[in-house]
Amino acid sequence: MIGKGKTKGSSSASGSQSWRELTGPRRKRLNSHQARRRRLGRIVKWGLALVILGLGSWAIVVAVRSLTKRDEPILINTPSREIEQLIFETDGVLPDRWLGQVVELKKGMTMMEADIRAMKVLLEAQPQVRTASVERMFPNSLKIAIEEHEPVLRLAVQGRDGRTEQRIVSRAGTIYVGIGYPKGALSRLPFMEPYRHPDGNYTPIRGMDRVAELLRAARREQPEFFSTWRVVSLKHYSGEEDLLGQVIEIRSTQIDQVIFSSAKSFEQQLDRMQVIFNYLARRGDPSLKRIDLSLRGSAAVQFKSGRVSSF
Repeated sequence: MIGKGKTKGSSSASGSQSWRELTGPRRKRLNSHQARRRRLGRIVKWGLALVILGLGSWAIVVAVRSLTKRDEPILINTPSREIEQLIFETDGVLPDRWLGQVVELKKGMTMMEADIRAMKVLLEAQPQVRTASVERMFPNSLKIAIEEHEPVLRLAVQGRDGRTEQRIVSRAGTIYVGIGYPKGALSRLPFMEPYRHPDGNYTPIRGMDRVAELLRAARREQPEFFSTWRVVSLKHYSGEEDLLGQVIEIRSTQIDQVIFSSAKSFEQQLDRMQVIFNYLARRGDPSLKRIDLSLRGSAAVQFKSGRVSSF
């Protein structure tokens, strides 16, 4: 039977009903000899850690102060050795003596003292040099590699003393004296008659890439005829391919004038010229004065007799 409200929740169990009693007796702190030793060991360890941390912090502070007050600079890099060897490579003909005249290395100069960027700028300022690279080759060498301009034609200019002098014209249109070339190699290059700009100057020379293609094609397709070429006239070739009627004229010991269109395939024009040569050879090879290959669909041939024919 359920009791009345005032006795609800009461227990018939005897004894105290406090929480301390319900949770059992409170554990007492151990105070044995072994417990004291363990506590002492932990205290000593923490103390040593704090001492070490303090010493480390003090050492860092001292090191920073000594570095900030140091008068002499600290040497970070290892001492650089003197330059003992200069390695020179080129894809052209420039000799070693030329390099010695352009790049002057002082006696005792070290690897790190050499200003390789300034050397590169100096080398690429030379007219015969297209590109240059300068590289440190540790422990004691500098390597200089040169790419030279490709010689395409010769140019006759008037020197300061009034005498005619020879210059080289590169594929890039650069004009330079030409150092190290065998005389025989230069003698096989035709001379150039330059295009004159409206102001009367012949520089800058444009379109030499296209001229070089004609020379290469002629040398490959008709080497015997190419060997007779003496002058490549750019009188009517400004190098501006957008302009109509741009032609390149060739003067040779075999024919007074051969006209090539700069806008048409040089290989096709050379093939047409070979057809004309073969045809005339079968007819007795009469002397030719002029061949115009720039016409559309045909070529005009003028004989030294004055007769003109179309092919």
